[in-house]
Amino acid sequence: MRITHRAGWVLVDPWTTIQNGYVRVCNGLVEEVGKGHPGGNDHVIDHGPGAIMPGFVNAHTHLELCGLKGRVLCDKGFRPWVKQLINLRDAEETENLLAGAKQGIKEVVESGTGVVGEVSTLGITKDILENSSLAGIWFKEYLGNNSIVKTGCNEKKGRIAVSFAAHAPHTTAPELLVNLKNAAQKNNLPFSMHVAESEDEIRFLSTGKGEWADFLSERGIDFSGWGLPVESPVKYLNRLGLLDKKTIAVHLIHADKDDLEILLRYNVCVCLCFRSNHYLHQRLPDLTGMLGAGLKPCLGTDSLACVDSLNMFDEMAFITNAFPLVPPSEILAMATINGANALNVEDRFGTLDPGKCGQFIYVPVNQSNKSSLLEAIVNNEKQT
Repeated sequence: MRITHRAGWVLVDPWTTIQNGYVRVCNGLVEEVGKGHPGGNDHVIDHGPGAIMPGFVNAHTHLELCGLKGRVLCDKGFRPWVKQLINLRDAEETENLLAGAKQGIKEVVESGTGVVGEVSTLGITKDILENSSLAGIWFKEYLGNNSIVKTGCNEKKGRIAVSFAAHAPHTTAPELLVNLKNAAQKNNLPFSMHVAESEDEIRFLSTGKGEWADFLSERGIDFSGWGLPVESPVKYLNRLGLLDKKTIAVHLIHADKDDLEILLRYNVCVCLCFRSNHYLHQRLPDLTGMLGAGLKPCLGTDSLACVDSLNMFDEMAFITNAFPLVPPSEILAMATINGANALNVEDRFGTLDPGKCGQFIYVPVNQSNKSSLLEAIVNNEKQT
């Protein structure tokens, strides 16, 4: 069955817009995009003067923490926040965490996201994600010294593939890091990891000592065989052979020019979570430097334990306020096609090119030219 969707604007991708456009969908796939009134006897739906655009890609979130929204405070610093989060999460009934995750999925879908990179330490969100309308990757996250990888990767079950994530280089043994990356690589799947997120991470990796070392010891994690100190998280991961186009490096608040050059050289996918970084660290990644270096970051919201929504419109609005010189098209790319590339679903999502999934969102903005249209979308200036 063919359905033609019309609107004042169609954003095929962040750089290609059609005024008075349409998207023809046949059997769930985009068949044609064009201008004006298409021929034929299609069922036509006119959405209004706003914009039809690709659904968002939230490349990094933790749905299993949705039930902790508003309960984990960061007024005493990052390390106390981590301890509080672990204690609250471990004390919570699994059914309550699952209920929170289901509500989180509902918020994600209703706010325009169609693809997610869900990172799960407890391993409890896989089934509910597979049974949702979302596509993407469910990452089972590991940390510590355990080198045994129990969960298998797969290419895809329905719309969700299963892969691995390491928590971070300052929480995960190098042997486990390599094993996880190799397992994901064997199945041609992305591998995700928090990298260069906090001052605690930098201090611990560069000295092998400090308060984070004490925290790991309290948690029963022996890091004596991790080969510390190292020069930087990015250089350390490069030395371990973990950096390539299938690695997603998340956060990168403490990445310098040399680190960015390494990430670009190996085509590493960079994922940024600005609102989370601002709340937990009062610091943001160098977006201008990353774009200037040639990197193409994608976006994640992180978890409701550190942000107040999983809404990508909120994430984009924060970015455009913090980095007013970054073009709206770049921010839209971060929220769509760049995330699709990072999660290895660019053949199906991220743009409205013919042959891709015929899912889209309609944004009720009313603008007369392309420039003001893009600005209205990234600033979340929807008409009510």
